[in-house]
Amino acid sequence: MLGASFLISLAFSIWFGLAIGRNLGLFFSGLILASILTPLLVAAEKELNRQFAIVIGVFAAIAIVWLSCVFDDTITFREWLGAALVLLIFSCAIAALAAFCSRIRIPPAVAVILAIAWLFWPIWLAPALRGRASAERIVGVLVAGNPTFAIQGALLRSFNVPWAQYRIAYRLTNIGDDIPYQMPRSILTCWMYHGIIAAIAMLGAHWPRRAATAVRPEHPPADQSPRST
Repeated sequence: MLGASFLISLAFSIWFGLAIGRNLGLFFSGLILASILTPLLVAAEKELNRQFAIVIGVFAAIAIVWLSCVFDDTITFREWLGAALVLLIFSCAIAALAAFCSRIRIPPAVAVILAIAWLFWPIWLAPALRGRASAERIVGVLVAGNPTFAIQGALLRSFNVPWAQYRIAYRLTNIGDDIPYQMPRSILTCWMYHGIIAAIAMLGAHWPRRAATAVRPEHPPADQSPRST
């Protein structure tokens, strides 16, 4: 599964790289690709080592394509490493969530939807927070752990305009306008958030099932063997 997941992820990552170019959108497309491929592939496996191999395959292909931005002098190796680490922990979290969903017989598409919703909460959640006294505090907590902001925080030297202020995003979200926020300078909070999710979900997915206890009959079964007279 490592080779198959790697090749599938690599094909899509290269296509994104050719279509989008070496810019911030390439990194966000990698997050979206991981959000779709990882849960769908992981849910088809039951063994932990095979699930982990899928995560590594998807992650490695995306990270290799991102590495081309270093060779092109778009970003530094240190920036690439920070972004890659965010992708890795995010992939582990959604893989664990997909494995847990599979354990309790929930379609893996639910994990995909949750992952995409988490990536782009500024579009659907932030407008609902407008005017609330706690809006800035809530947004601050969410921004600190969100992979899109964590990746741009890691790439801030090369991409210093927050993605929420790009022309397309500016029409879709009000954070930075109605609700101020600070771009995270470290990926540690993002790692903590997703590390906790990965640990809990994977533990739930692979917790040993309770063996069914045999119920002893109240009366021994009647002897069915023929008796000689």
